[in-house]
Amino acid sequence: TTSGSKGNGKKERVITVGTMAPVRKDLDVRLIYTADIQPYQQVNIFSRVDGYIAKMHVDKGDYVRVDQLLVEVDHTDYVHAVNRAKANLAAARANVVSQEATIKNAKLNLDRMQSLIKDQYISQQDVDNAQAAHDVAVAQVNSLRAQVHQMEVALQQAETSLTYSYIRAPFAGSVSIRNLDAGAFVSGSTGSTSTFSRGILVLQDITTVRVLIDVVEKDVSLVKIGQPAELRAEAYPNRVFTGKVTRVVQALDRNTRTMTVEVDIPNPDRALKGGMFARVELVAGTHANALQIPIDAVTRLESDQYVFIVQEGKARKVPVVLGIQDRQMVEVTKGLTGIEPVIVSGKDLVTDGAKVDPKPMAAAAPPAPAQ
Repeated sequence: TTSGSKGNGKKERVITVGTMAPVRKDLDVRLIYTADIQPYQQVNIFSRVDGYIAKMHVDKGDYVRVDQLLVEVDHTDYVHAVNRAKANLAAARANVVSQEATIKNAKLNLDRMQSLIKDQYISQQDVDNAQAAHDVAVAQVNSLRAQVHQMEVALQQAETSLTYSYIRAPFAGSVSIRNLDAGAFVSGSTGSTSTFSRGILVLQDITTVRVLIDVVEKDVSLVKIGQPAELRAEAYPNRVFTGKVTRVVQALDRNTRTMTVEVDIPNPDRALKGGMFARVELVAGTHANALQIPIDAVTRLESDQYVFIVQEGKARKVPVVLGIQDRQMVEVTKGLTGIEPVIVSGKDLVTDGAKVDPKPMAAAAPPAPAQ
């Protein structure tokens, strides 16, 4: 209040306030969560054979292509094993050829014996011996052929072990961790020691990132596969990343009464990193032609919610019932008609019935998504 003349008493103070008119437009129903960003794929790279690391072809931060050579395990023994298996296979095949010649000779001898027995130049015993020799030769060649097959399998195993000594990338991605250096021993079996269990490298694919959010029970019916999602990370305050819901776990956690939902966000420039903290908004629906006011216009006092409107040059306190909030705007479901100016700036300075000088404020434009 300002003091006037003694005859007029005190002159009532007029408070300048900023006002905005409520707007009617479609309002997105948004579910807001916080979560950690995870790589789309992540794998610890282990060796499938025993040996010492001969050469590391990549290091932390390197981007690798699918099937690119990452690590070489010393393959001297595996080369020798392949050569030995090839020699054994060649010997086994030679034995088969030799035995086939033996069968051929035994068959000729058997045929001669069968001709001579007709004229009784030989005894039946001689024929039986020839038949037995032929049968033994046939059995031996079958055994030798089985040995050839065993040698072929042994060669394949040796060649596979040699191939495994060259460790390649299972997918395209970035090396995030390198645990071992050249000269370290690696094992084909994941041993109990920490050196073996943590792997040689960690490879991540972040061209798409995953975000796992826990949806509370009351919102479960609002979430569906394919819904659009927006992600904001603290590292990029002026950028909005868009994606969609890709998987919904069709069960609630009994301890938290929440349902896990996966959101995939395309990340072609790999700006988002695994482990970043992010805020995710799911667009779960739309309230058509909703009456909205700035959230800054609302005053909350314990369980009461109200706004001040301007009516005939005075501030009037009006209780309101609020609906959903979308960024800086909130839906009013009860209390306003939509034509009264609402005090946004200076609302904490006025009381019900106070004289005000309203100054219209421009509505703030929502931030545009940046890709």
